[in-house]
Amino acid sequence: MSSILQCRIEKSGSETEPFFLILQEIAGEQQTIDKRFDSYQQALDYILDHGWQVQRERPTDSMIIASRFLKP
Repeated sequence: MSSILQCRIEKSGSETEPFFLILQEIAGEQQTIDKRFDSYQQALDYILDHGWQVQRERPTDSMIIASRFLKP
């Protein structure tokens, strides 16, 4: 069974000429798609058209974990 690729969209370039890149996580390693997008929406559409998932950002300090160990 193959798993669905996890991707994230990253803004790059300069303030006057920004572009967006797609980073895929394959076997725990980040790989960049060899394509640039003019907008976040174009990059998102590309990911969804290929049946991939957008990877959620994970906060470094989770309130859920921290609150689990608090004593009442």
